[in-house]
Amino acid sequence: MSAARTAPAPATGSAQPAVRRLIVYILLFALVIVAAIGVSGLLGRLLTTGTVLVAGDVAGLARSLAFALIGGPMAAALWWFVWRRLDETAERSSVGWGLYLAGMYSVSLVVSSSALLGTLASLIGGAPQGWQQPVANGLVWSAVWGWHRWMWRHPRKRPVQLVDLPVVVGAVYGLVLGVGGTVTALANLLDTAIRGLTASASVGDPWWRFALQALAWAAGGGAIWWWHWFRDGGSRLQTGLAAVALVLFGILGAALLALGAPAPSCSYSFAWCSTARTR
Repeated sequence: MSAARTAPAPATGSAQPAVRRLIVYILLFALVIVAAIGVSGLLGRLLTTGTVLVAGDVAGLARSLAFALIGGPMAAALWWFVWRRLDETAERSSVGWGLYLAGMYSVSLVVSSSALLGTLASLIGGAPQGWQQPVANGLVWSAVWGWHRWMWRHPRKRPVQLVDLPVVVGAVYGLVLGVGGTVTALANLLDTAIRGLTASASVGDPWWRFALQALAWAAGGGAIWWWHWFRDGGSRLQTGLAAVALVLFGILGAALLALGAPAPSCSYSFAWCSTARTR
């Protein structure tokens, strides 16, 4: 009976901080996205109509205002609560903090780069109308990316777990974007060289315009890859995640592209070779 009375109860206190962190970081992730959508919507409307915010879409304006004025302060308050608690080692060592930063870093990088590169490609294509909202999206999400990059590189409050995940995601994303743009440009040039200039001339669009649009994406992707691979030290990573990413997107991706498209696959093979040599 005494043994039964002195048996230790199940330890549930250790799970409570983990559940609390999970809920807090999910809420912060959602609130930051909501606030960024609202601010980018207001900025795009301001760029489109000058000083007049209401231009026929009252529902869109109300949604942007609600997202910015409600989601923004709530995200700021929750972030301040999280940021102050990061002085504790247990908070910095939690997987949730590393996952949140890596997730928001990746989302903001993809959204901002896609918006800005898409706008650049549309300008090269001679279609400048409607550029205001993509530029607003790119600027706002670039600010979100810079903010989370600052937190990720902070000397005292940077995450302990999954600290290399943003580097791997950024390098892989830049590699895929750069190779995709290069392959598209090469495919367009080869198609033009094989069929001649008659098809493009009949449509009235310069044959080189599509190639330049694809090269804009390739240049942006190459810059993103270079930044994460060399500037952030992705080439020096020896973790299992970096090895898996190298195999999947380097070796396997180059092999699949070489089997599917022999001519333009040399760009992917070259990118993989340069990646593998630096490891």
